[in-house]
Amino acid sequence: MFALLLCFTACANNSKETDGSSDIASKETELNKSEAKALVVYFSCTGNTKAVAQKISKLTGADLYEIISTDPYTDEDLNYNNDNCRANKEMNDPDARPAIGSNAIDISNYDIVFIGYPIWWGTMPRIINTFLDTYDLSDKTVMPFCTSGGSGISKSVSDMKAQELDADIRDGLRANGSSDSGINEWLSDNGLMQKEN
Repeated sequence: MFALLLCFTACANNSKETDGSSDIASKETELNKSEAKALVVYFSCTGNTKAVAQKISKLTGADLYEIISTDPYTDEDLNYNNDNCRANKEMNDPDARPAIGSNAIDISNYDIVFIGYPIWWGTMPRIINTFLDTYDLSDKTVMPFCTSGGSGISKSVSDMKAQELDADIRDGLRANGSSDSGINEWLSDNGLMQKEN
C-alpha cells in the first residue's frame, strides 16, 4: 500500500514538472471528441465570409450564427478610399463597438467556437470586438478564420488573444473563398472534420 502511494505521488510530481505539453495534448484530444459541440459565428458584408462559414458548418456539423449589425453597412460605409467612411472611422477608434442586431445566442453549451470575419485594416472588424465583449469564451476552444485578398490573419488572432485571455485561441485560417482547399486541410489538421457515415 505504501509503495503504491509513493508511485502515485511520483507520477503527480512528474506531471507538474512538465512544460505544459500534457495540458496542450489534452486540449488537442478534446477537439477530437465526437460529443464536442461546435458553433460557427461569422460577420460578413459582401457574402465571402458567409460562404466560408457555411462550408465550415457543413464540414464539421457545427451550428451557424450570423453577426448582423444593428445598422447594416452600405457600399459607401465600406468605401476605404474615403477617410470619413464608417468602416475607416470605426477602425481608427480602438474603442468603437458597433451594436449587434442579431438575436442573442446561448453559447454556454458549445465547446468549440469558430469566429469568421473579413480583414479590415489588417485585423478583425470592431463588431467582432463587440461580440467578444458580449459573450464569455472562457475555457472554450476558439478557431478564428478570415477572408482577405492579401492581408494575413495573424494580427487579428493576436488582438483576439489579448481580449480573450481565458480562451484557448488556435492558429487562424485565411481563406480566399469557400472553394479554398486550405479550409479542409485546416479542419483536418485540427481534428474537426466530421466523419462521413
